[in-house]
Amino acid sequence: MGSWLMLLVVLSFMFAILGFAAVLYYFLSQAFRGKDALVIDTPEEALERKI
Repeated sequence: MGSWLMLLVVLSFMFAILGFAAVLYYFLSQAFRGKDALVIDTPEEALERKI
């Protein structure tokens, strides 16, 4: 029974780590959009742009 409990603990930690990574990826992808990185602005356009 001890090995089953250890397996359950390891699987729960893996689920928690992957869930945290998914939430972090979601919020970072919302904050830093990939399309904006491809646009090259002049300094004047960058000052006028809303963030």
